[in-house]
Amino acid sequence: MREFNCPYCRTQLAFEQIECVGCRMPAVFDPNRIAMVRSEEVESCSNRQIIGCNWCRVSNRYYCESCSLTRVIPSTANSRNVWLWKRVEQAKRRLLYDLRRLRLPLCSKQGMQVSFEILSDEHGPVLTGHRAGLITLNLAEADDVERESRRVSMRETYRTLLGHFRHEIGYFYWYVLIDEARLHAPFRLVFGDETNSYDDALAAYYARQDRSHDPASHISLYATSHPWEDWAETFAHFLHIVATLDSLAGLPLSLETRARETLRDPYLESDFDALLDLWSPLARSINVLNRSLGLAEAYPFDISPAVKGKLHLVHMALVAFRNRA
Repeated sequence: MREFNCPYCRTQLAFEQIECVGCRMPAVFDPNRIAMVRSEEVESCSNRQIIGCNWCRVSNRYYCESCSLTRVIPSTANSRNVWLWKRVEQAKRRLLYDLRRLRLPLCSKQGMQVSFEILSDEHGPVLTGHRAGLITLNLAEADDVERESRRVSMRETYRTLLGHFRHEIGYFYWYVLIDEARLHAPFRLVFGDETNSYDDALAAYYARQDRSHDPASHISLYATSHPWEDWAETFAHFLHIVATLDSLAGLPLSLETRARETLRDPYLESDFDALLDLWSPLARSINVLNRSLGLAEAYPFDISPAVKGKLHLVHMALVAFRNRA
């Protein structure tokens, strides 16, 4: 995302900062204004001290919009849990920033409400997943070493904490953007028939000995398991694209007129091709930069014509939803 300015001295601030490095005044983010605001204008989230939450609290509540959505937290008696919980909430705030910029609701027409449970597996295994708006996340995913171990063992090219959130929220927005909008026909044409047994599909996926896949048809191996998983993976990648383009908007680069128009607000860009025309060279560039630093590719994926079509349907569903709203 683009950087913000300190409301006191105009020093540039990163999204997660709790204090200005220039004037040392508190940094407080107001999601309603999508800006850093003066601390005397708002009340800070009650989680500011324990996990460094820099959002302002919701009126008449102790917590901010993001922290208020977390129904269960890990035990804070364990200092490691607190450190990992802090990282989880940072990633979740970025997700909610994405959703606000896309003008998406946190509650469906049917009353399904987005909420979160952040659980530790110290007392038993925890599966990251989604059910009826509730997203459960294993705290261990905030541990870089543990997450990388799981990425390698599951033969994934990409696994991040923010990526988990963007993937899991995709299920909720399938209901909002596809099911409630009655867009089943175009969805099945592009992604496949979601009425096929999800449990059977997942069981068959994990039983497969051959874990290769054709990148021409799916963005990732996991996307091949079921149309819902394909949608969730594709939805997450759409968020990756618009969020990274939003970051590009704040960099001191010389861009053509059409590119500058797109970067005014990538989240609300109505021209899908304009987004992809910017994303393709940017993805190549950040991969080249990472390799130059001896790092893995930041975006190790190819957007084939089939995947582009799936991303286009996500974009069309988002635009249609905003037009209806």
